[in-house]
Amino acid sequence: MISETLLGVPLVFWGGISLAIGIAYYFVWPKPELRRASARTMRDHVVLRYFHSLVWVLIAIGCFLGSAGYGDIGRWFALLGIPVYILFLVYVVRDRRKEDAARAAQRSGARARDAGTPQ
Repeated sequence: MISETLLGVPLVFWGGISLAIGIAYYFVWPKPELRRASARTMRDHVVLRYFHSLVWVLIAIGCFLGSAGYGDIGRWFALLGIPVYILFLVYVVRDRRKEDAARAAQRSGARARDAGTPQ
């Protein structure tokens, strides 16, 4: 086993930390509110639910492969985490905007109903 390092720390350690973060995020994740104004599609749910964990697992695989002497393949696995993370962030921002727009529509609908009722 080759002892490759990152910042002087063995890649096996970084891989273990990354894997632990990925597993932790798999079990402890920010669940959507019960009273969402807009429903998520299955694709949105899958990306928002699993892709953050997938990024950390890809980094862990890259670290483990790098520490085993397969640095080039390991680097590709770790770099694959970048587009996966970008996709995850795009979905987070899109979901937040969609939810904010749905809540604003609910508020404006409620104001319109309230404006039409006699006091």
